Amino acid sequence: MKKEPLVSVIMSIYNGEKYLKESVWSILKQTYENFEFIIIDDGSTDETLNILNTISDLRLKIISKKNTGLTKSLNYAIGIAKGDLIARIDVDDIANQERLAVQVDFLIKHPKVALCGSWAKFIDEVGNEIGKYKVPINYSEIKHNILLHNPIIHSSVMFRKKVFNQVHGYNEKYRYAQDYELWGRIVPKYEVINLPQYLIKYRKLDTGITKSKNLTVRWIGLKIRCLILLRLLKKKLVKKL
Repeated sequence: MKKEPLVSVIMSIYNGEKYLKESVWSILKQTYENFEFIIIDDGSTDETLNILNTISDLRLKIISKKNTGLTKSLNYAIGIAKGDLIARIDVDDIANQERLAVQVDFLIKHPKVALCGSWAKFIDEVGNEIGKYKVPINYSEIKHNILLHNPIIHSSVMFRKKVFNQVHGYNEKYRYAQDYELWGRIVPKYEVINLPQYLIKYRKLDTGITKSKNLTVRWIGLKIRCLILLRLLKKKLVKKL
């Protein structure tokens, strides 16, 4: 009988040809090997799909579909995932070679922890390190900081699929900040932590974000913080902050 993977690594791509190979190979070269790698080509119009089709690895599962956006694509991928643990990676980012091994080991040893993220090193367009980002580590710090900003790096997380399902996944009403909104439903109910290790390289790009989009994202963040506060008050967790 074929052994099912413990981990499902999830990536959704829309026109990500520039950094695709480096990001994908950072997962395929992990020291931990019991995983599947589900990549959604979300209706790309560049060479993304052609590049993906040149990569040969039995753990790789490529699904090409019409464009529906990141949130719906992630829900779809996790819905078909076989692993009990879900790891996220974005096409711009690069995983440390030990990333999966470190996170799997931690979650196995700490069954009450629902999600673990990590610190990140910032890199520029050509991969030069330009800074470091240390997010809060323990649960108490994360509960405090989540009321101020997003304290969990999306591309660094590994979480339990059963918890994801219990909170009903990503909210498809959110085109932006879908990760922050999801953490806002997980944190009041389950213990989460960030490992004090640099397990990913996070690429900081000049995306040319418009003023209107920036205002939209800020408004969504404020809305999420208000919803999180209400949930924490309901759970009486704010007193511990």
